[in-house]
Amino acid sequence: MYQNNTSSISFFQNRILRHITFWIVYWFSWVLLDVMGGAPFNLASYRYFGCFVEIPFYYLHMYYLWPKLIKQRRYFSYFISFIIILIISAILVRLYEYYIMFPILMERTNLPDGHFTVHRVLGMARAILLWFGPPTAIKIFRDWSANKVNLEKAKKEQKASELNFLKSQMNPHFLFNTLNNLYALALKGSQKTPDALLQLSNLLSYTLYESTEDKVSLEKEIHHLNNYIELEKLRFGNRLNVQLAILGDMKDVKVPPLILVPMVENAFKHCSLNERGSVDIQIKIAFRNGTLHISTINPVAQTAVKEDNKNGIGVNNILKRLQILYPQKHMFKMEKRNQKFHADLDIELLD
Repeated sequence: MYQNNTSSISFFQNRILRHITFWIVYWFSWVLLDVMGGAPFNLASYRYFGCFVEIPFYYLHMYYLWPKLIKQRRYFSYFISFIIILIISAILVRLYEYYIMFPILMERTNLPDGHFTVHRVLGMARAILLWFGPPTAIKIFRDWSANKVNLEKAKKEQKASELNFLKSQMNPHFLFNTLNNLYALALKGSQKTPDALLQLSNLLSYTLYESTEDKVSLEKEIHHLNNYIELEKLRFGNRLNVQLAILGDMKDVKVPPLILVPMVENAFKHCSLNERGSVDIQIKIAFRNGTLHISTINPVAQTAVKEDNKNGIGVNNILKRLQILYPQKHMFKMEKRNQKFHADLDIELLD
C-alpha cells in the first residue's frame, strides 16, 4: 500500500507524465465526441492524430510567446507571431492529412483537390483555435491562480516582516524611556527606586513574552497599562493624579500587543518633572460595537518637546502597525486645546 501511494505521488509530481496523460485523455475525448456523432472509431482517430502535430506549437505559444510578449506588453509582436505559428501549424496538419492520413491510414488513392488552398488552410487554423481553446484557458487560469497565491503570500510575508521590525523597535524605545525614569529617581536618591525596578521587571516580562503574539486579550493589555501607570506614580509622586476610565465588556476582546501603553506614555512625556503643581492625566478605554476607543488628556509642560516631534516614536510606531493590521479601520487625532493635549484613537476590531 505504501509503495502504491509513493508511485502515485511520484506520478503527479512528474510534469512530463502529467502532460502526456492530459493530451491522451484530451485527444480521446474529441474522438469519442465524433464516435457519439456516428463516425467510425478508426476514422475519428485518424482525423485527430493530426492534433498531435499541433502540440509543439501550443507549448511555443503558452511557454514563450505568451509570457515573453504579453507580459512585456508587446501586443503587436505577439499578434504577428501568433498568426505565423497558427498558419504554420495549419499547413503541417494539412500535410499530415494529404501524405499520411488519406494515402496510408485510410488507403485512399484519390487525394482531394484544393487541399492547400488559402480557404482550407484558414479553415484548419480556425479548427486549431477550437482545439487549443480549453487547454489554453486552463493554463491561463492556473497561472493566474498561482500568481494570485504567490502575491498574497508575498504580501503576508512583507506584513509579517514589517510588524516584526516595528515590534523590535517598540521594546528598545519603551526600555529607553523607562530607564530614563529610573535614572531620574536614582539621581534624587529616592527610596522608591527598588519598587520602580520591580515594576520595570513586570513590564519587561510582558513586552518580552506577550509582544511576540499576534493578538493578546484586551484585559492583559489593561493590566500591563496599570503596571506602567504605577511606575509613573513612583516617578511623579503625589503630584500625579491619573483618572482611568474603562467602559464596555472587555471579555474575549483581542488586540495587537503593546497598543495601549504608547498612547499613555505619550501623555506622560509631555509632563515635566521639573515643573511645580499637580499633573492631571485622563485616560479612557472603551469598547463598544466592535470598536476600541482610547483617549488621553494631559497638560502641556512649558519645557515640553517641540510641536513637530510631539507624536514621538511610540505613537508613530503604533500608527504604522495599525496601518498594516487595520487599514482604513482606524482613526487617530491629536490636538492642543487650552494648554492640554487631546489624543483619540479608534480601531474597528470587528467587521
